[in-house]
Amino acid sequence: MTKHRLYTAFLLTALVIPSGFARSEIKTADGQVTIANEKASVTFDAGKRFDILEMKHNGSRNLVKPGHNIAPWTITYLGAQGETPELTPATAIYRGYTTERNDTASVLKFRWDTRLVYDSNTYPVEMHVSLADNSPLLEWSIKASLPKGWTVSRIDFPTVAVISPESGDVITPAGWGNKYKLRSDTVYEANYPSWSASMQMMMLDEPDGAYFYSPRDYKACGKLMTLKERLGQSNFSTRTVPSEAWNANGAFTLPWTTVTSFNPEGWSQAAIDWYRPFALTTSWGKTPVKERDIPEWLVDKDLWLRAKYTGDTTIVAVNKAIDYYGDNIAFHWYFWHNHLYDSHYPDYFPAKPEFAGIVKQVRDRNCQVMPYINGRLWDPGADSYRPRHGYEASCRRPDGALYTEIYPTSLVPNTVTCPSSPIWKGILLELADSIQNRLGTNGLYIDQIAAAAPYPCYAENHSHPKGGGEFWYEDYKGIIDEMRANHLKDGNIIFSEENAECYIPVFDILLTVNTPHTLSCQIVPLYPLIYSDRVLTTAYTYTPYTDVRNGDFRYQNMQCLLYGAQLGWVDPRLLWIDEKTEYEAKFLKTLVDFRKKQHDVFIGGRYIREFIPEGDNPYVTIPVFGADYMVKGAEWLSADGKRVLYVVNSDSKPHTVTLPTGKKIKMEPVSAKRFNV
Repeated sequence: MTKHRLYTAFLLTALVIPSGFARSEIKTADGQVTIANEKASVTFDAGKRFDILEMKHNGSRNLVKPGHNIAPWTITYLGAQGETPELTPATAIYRGYTTERNDTASVLKFRWDTRLVYDSNTYPVEMHVSLADNSPLLEWSIKASLPKGWTVSRIDFPTVAVISPESGDVITPAGWGNKYKLRSDTVYEANYPSWSASMQMMMLDEPDGAYFYSPRDYKACGKLMTLKERLGQSNFSTRTVPSEAWNANGAFTLPWTTVTSFNPEGWSQAAIDWYRPFALTTSWGKTPVKERDIPEWLVDKDLWLRAKYTGDTTIVAVNKAIDYYGDNIAFHWYFWHNHLYDSHYPDYFPAKPEFAGIVKQVRDRNCQVMPYINGRLWDPGADSYRPRHGYEASCRRPDGALYTEIYPTSLVPNTVTCPSSPIWKGILLELADSIQNRLGTNGLYIDQIAAAAPYPCYAENHSHPKGGGEFWYEDYKGIIDEMRANHLKDGNIIFSEENAECYIPVFDILLTVNTPHTLSCQIVPLYPLIYSDRVLTTAYTYTPYTDVRNGDFRYQNMQCLLYGAQLGWVDPRLLWIDEKTEYEAKFLKTLVDFRKKQHDVFIGGRYIREFIPEGDNPYVTIPVFGADYMVKGAEWLSADGKRVLYVVNSDSKPHTVTLPTGKKIKMEPVSAKRFNV
């Protein structure tokens, strides 16, 4: 085709309005203003106060009750003299709204004036609510004017209250994803980015569909998302401690929008329809795992074990595991240094004298070793703290005090270090060199970076603007990028614990073990729905510390396989105590051998959904996890686009079940099967 014809074809394509296209419009009538298209309709009070009178998305029922959405924002200011007023619409002057139409959306601009100082000026807060053409998503944004010398020190926005259903579930993005029963007078939290919020969304699921709430922040700033049920209303909100840099030239702007909507097909479809498209446009979600530069040995991995200590019992168990499962096991190694766990960080050296020889022995058997270190904590009792000026690297509260954490493993205080500190960066880079050169490992495991939420930092001597913002993620990314470029040996890897989305391309693999699970909290595959073709993960949750014979170990590894993660992460000393533990070890081997043949799906393929096979499928209580089925399944789309069904029987008895295709199959005890559809 000639260039002229190509250009003509482009013009024709650009000028044709697609079928079903619904332009958004704003209409006023009877003291109300409505922003709507064919997929959404939201009506506001057009009178003397702000309120949402009606909200419908995708044919839903009315989601709101008048009188419960009169305070969409709460702003805490810091004045030039130290004033800290907390303002809401109730302590401001409502000025109504104006309308705007841009190329793709209609916008309502609501304004409140605040009186923060004794002068003739008012300082407006302006909230935009927009609805794009042909979209069911409302978009919320906010900015505020400031007196000279004032800043915004905290903001809760947007706060949206929907009517609580009689029966519903709260979906949070903790780890793999969590489902809680919606209970009255209960608060559900997700602190991003961390183990409690691997992604930026929360949902309220009910029989008719799911309400979707999602900040769209491309810079991974710290934020606390909440759902508070109170008096029949489910109040969604996001609390953010801003960066001082967001306050500039007498104005504050929250640097992202939040989207809300309702999907009649439920929470999983809402995540697929509205979160995955956003995720694939971010710096962390844009690159498929098959296009990432990850060492082949890690891509081919199927089993991780969690080795502890360096004594004979551990070494015997490690070698027995290699004999039993075959080579190419990766060992994540704890207690290789001379101090109590969770103490004396980052003073790991000198290592126990036998450890370097153990690493060589394991590597000579074609396996890999990654010893544990912590990338975030500095024990103020460590020998290095004062000589290396740890107090200068520490993260500081607004009053200058240190953030301090205590863990039950050591019961000693640890200070939280700021990733912007060149002192801390130098220490982590030194550790990278020492661990690889002195111990001969296959890379670095650095705990807590992808697991622990950022703290706002107010240290006077740090390079970042005071407060919150993007510095936490960006500075950790900068440390690991430099480590990878100038300190990581060829073929070695770097990985961290937990799966906060922004760290996907920072690390080669993420250890996913912190997802909450209790009798009232069910794990759901929210994370695989979004990122299964973008990330390598290992494990499912923490495996038992003392006994694998209660059924939860088999359940964990069944779920681990179905989610596509690399298996195991269990202490090998627990696997050959008696006949029962040997049975568990055999089940793990069955899944490891099975997974080795599934790389065409699990490497670069997409997790589509969970399914429960019908038929003879016992529903039992799993210790720690609650009630679930013994036979479970997952549908995947392989990297070359083929539909695949996986089924695992975690029971010690056979069961005949029916697939979603209608096919009846017999599942032998502790077995796994693949079906190409």
